[in-house]
Amino acid sequence: MITVQDVSISYGTTNLAVKNVSFSIQSGNIVSIIGPNGSGKSSLIKGILGLVQPKSGSINFQNKEGKPYTIGYMPQTPRFPANIKVKELISFFKKLETVNETRFENLFNLLDLKHHVDKKIGTLSGGTKQKISILQCFSIQKDLYVIDEPTASLDPYISHLLKNLLIEQKNQGSLVLFSTHILSELQELADRFLLLSEGNILIDDTPKDFLEKNNKANMDEALMHFWNEEYKTKV
Repeated sequence: MITVQDVSISYGTTNLAVKNVSFSIQSGNIVSIIGPNGSGKSSLIKGILGLVQPKSGSINFQNKEGKPYTIGYMPQTPRFPANIKVKELISFFKKLETVNETRFENLFNLLDLKHHVDKKIGTLSGGTKQKISILQCFSIQKDLYVIDEPTASLDPYISHLLKNLLIEQKNQGSLVLFSTHILSELQELADRFLLLSEGNILIDDTPKDFLEKNNKANMDEALMHFWNEEYKTKV
C-alpha cells in the first residue's frame, strides 16, 4: 500500500508542481495517473520513486510482511549505456539482485531477445530497448511497479504481452502504477485512475463509475464531457 499525505513538490521557492495531494492505493490494483503536460503527474511519480523530495507532506509504503518495500521501474525512454552489449547489461542486472532464472528465461524468450545479446545497446531500435526495459523491470517480483507510458515504441504483440504482465503482477498482489495518454489503455487496464491538472487531483475514480456518471461509452468522451461541462464551468 502507498499512502500519499498532503504532498507538495516544488522545483523552486514558489513554483509548486504538485499541490497538497493526498490519496492511498492498495496493493493488488492497477492505478493510472493521467493529465495534460505540466499537470504534475511526472513530478508525483518522481516523488513516489524517491527521485525528488517533497517540499511538504509524506509518502509512505507498507507491505503485508513488513519487509522493505521493493519497486520496479520502467521509464518511457530507456537510458542504458550505449557502448555495452545486451549480454553485459543482463549480467549487470543479475549482479544487482537475485533473479528467478525460470522467470527470467521465460520472459527473455517471450521478448525474443536472443538475437540481440551480442549487439551494443546503442545500435538497437527504440522498441528493442523497451523490451530490455521490460526484462529488467519484471524479472523480479516487486511490491510496486511504476510504468511510464507503458506501450510507447512497442509493436502490438509486445504491447499485448506487457499488458498481460501488468495484470499478472496485479493478480500476484503487487501494485501497478502507470501513466498514459492512451485513454483506451486506461479503460482496459486500470482499476482506478487519478486525473491531475495544475498539480491538483481533479478526479479519483474507477473507469467504470466515471463512465456511468457521465453516461458515456469511452473515456475520451467522458473526460471531454467532464472537462467542458463539470470542471471549466466551476473555475
